[in-house]
Amino acid sequence: MKSLAWVAFSFALAAQGVSAQEFKFNLGVVLDPKHPVTLGMVRMAEVVEKQSGGKLKLEVFPSSQLGAQREMWQNVQAGLIGGIIDPTASLANFVPQFAVLDLPYLVDTPDKAFKLLESPVVEKELTALAAPAGFHVVRYWEITFRNVYSRAPVNSINDLKGRKIRVIPNPTFIALFRGLGAAPTPMAFGELYTALQQGVVDGAENDAITYFSTKHFEVAKNYALTNHLMLINTFVFSEKQWQRLPENLRTIFSKAAAEGSKLTMDDRRARDAKVLDDLRAAGVNVTRPDLKPFFEVGRRTWAESEARLGKDLIGKIAAAARN
Repeated sequence: MKSLAWVAFSFALAAQGVSAQEFKFNLGVVLDPKHPVTLGMVRMAEVVEKQSGGKLKLEVFPSSQLGAQREMWQNVQAGLIGGIIDPTASLANFVPQFAVLDLPYLVDTPDKAFKLLESPVVEKELTALAAPAGFHVVRYWEITFRNVYSRAPVNSINDLKGRKIRVIPNPTFIALFRGLGAAPTPMAFGELYTALQQGVVDGAENDAITYFSTKHFEVAKNYALTNHLMLINTFVFSEKQWQRLPENLRTIFSKAAAEGSKLTMDDRRARDAKVLDDLRAAGVNVTRPDLKPFFEVGRRTWAESEARLGKDLIGKIAAAARN
C-alpha cells in the first residue's frame, strides 16, 4: 500500500500536469475494490481519460488507502486529494446544513430521494453551500437505506438498549441511536471490522451490500431490516482543483460521473435482488422488527434537530420530499 505522504506528494506533482491543459487527480473512497461505488469510480476514470484524449486522468484509491474519512475530506478541502465519494453525512461535518438529509425516514425510495436532490430547494439550501467550504458537488452518486447489524439479534427496538452501535460521526445519526436507547459510538469505517471482532462495539448500521462486501457479516452475524436512514453517497471534488479545470474538461468530468454513477446503481440493483439470500447462505440471521417504534423515535429526533439545523430548513426539505 502506498503511504499517504507519497500519495499526497505524487498528487501535488501530478496535479500540476506536464502542461497547462493536462491534469491528474487522485480519488479516495473507504469502500473495498469490488464495491459498486468503487466499480463506478473506475468506470468514470476510464471514460474521463478516453473522452479527454488523456488530458484528464483519475486514479482511484479504495479501502481508505488515502486515509480515514475525515483525513480524506480535509485533504480534498485543501486540494491535496482531488476528490472523494462518501456520504453527505460526512460532508455535514464541514457544511452542517447537509445533515438535514439524514433525518430518519425522510424518504422511502431512491426515486423519491433523487427527486428531492434534484430540486431547486436542495440546490439553493445545500449544494450551493459546498463551494465556500472548499468542495464542489459533482454528483449525488447513489442512494442506499441503512439497517442495523450486530453481534446479538435485534428482534425489536428493545434489543438495542445499551448496545454500543458504531455510527457515522454525525449529530443526526448520534441523536437517532441515542433515542433508540443504544449507545452511539462514532468511529472511522476502516476500524469497524476489528472493533466488531474484538467486541469494542456491539453493532453498526449500513446497507446490505456494504455489510456483505466488507465481510462485516463474519464478525456480526445478525442483520435487522430497520430502513432507518437513507445514505447519499456523493462525488465531491476539491473546489480549488475544480476551478483549475477548463470548461470542456469539467463537462467531460460531469458526463463521466453520470456513467460511473449509472454503473454503480445498475450493479447495486443486480446485487440487491439476491443479497439477503447470500447473507442467509453465509449464516446471517436476518430479522424484521416492527418498524413503528423506530419510525416514532426517528420522527421525534426531527424536533431535536430544529435547534441545530433550523425549523425553516427542515420544513423546506420536508416539503420538497413530499412533492
